[in-house]
Amino acid sequence: MDKVYIISRYRAFTESGMEFNRRVARYFCRKVVLEGKIPVAPHLFYTQFLDESQEKERQIGLDIGIKELREADEFLLIIIGGRISEGMRREIRQATRARMRGRVVYMTRKEIKEVIG
Repeated sequence: MDKVYIISRYRAFTESGMEFNRRVARYFCRKVVLEGKIPVAPHLFYTQFLDESQEKERQIGLDIGIKELREADEFLLIIIGGRISEGMRREIRQATRARMRGRVVYMTRKEIKEVIG
């Protein structure tokens, strides 16, 4: 099974914004599984035990994510409302340098809210 690295926003200004970003990532992870592939979403996994508000721990998570990105077969870039975070930019640069195959999904906040509820 191919591994698909999920590139989407995690950080937000509010807890409800972060929950929205997590719901978006979970939605696309589910889609990947239903395609018969393995989703790789370090921003969903490592934030369960690394503290995103502590820069050292955030950096550890980002570094592990880049390693996982290099090991993935493809990426899925999810852009909601035209926003790309610095973490996403880093992942996009890495995927571009590695000439990875991938897909890009552009949606408005309204469109994704209709899908994820």
